[in-house]
Amino acid sequence: MRPTLTAMALLISLLVPFDSHSQIYRCQTDSQTLFSDRPCGAGAEVVTVEPARTGGRLDTGADFRFEPPAPRQARASRTGCARGYIQSTELRRLRVKSRVEAGMSATQVRYILGDPDHHAGQWWVYQRRGKETGRYLIRSGCLVSWR
Repeated sequence: MRPTLTAMALLISLLVPFDSHSQIYRCQTDSQTLFSDRPCGAGAEVVTVEPARTGGRLDTGADFRFEPPAPRQARASRTGCARGYIQSTELRRLRVKSRVEAGMSATQVRYILGDPDHHAGQWWVYQRRGKETGRYLIRSGCLVSWR
């Protein structure tokens, strides 16, 4: 199928940018200021609008001083435990494997293993069908060891 002359002309006209220069008029009526693309009265005045410029260059003579950002200081862990913050993806992976690590917070351990069946001092005890499946030592809200 051969493109027609009309289709070619349309394509070329779409590719050529149009530079439209329309004027803006300002008119003052009773208590309002009106702006229009056509003169709106005898006292209409033409408004000159400078085109908006974006971007720019630093070598235009403007004085500037580059200041590098202040060095970041390590934030203290919100959990207060050695393992600290664990990203949600990693936490979900550990949950699927039912795996905990020393230094996790009690909240993270509870998320991975669920609520303990009972407490024996500082130990969280988990059971399944009447048999003990694990003991986890929680001190100061952090997992210290397990067996």
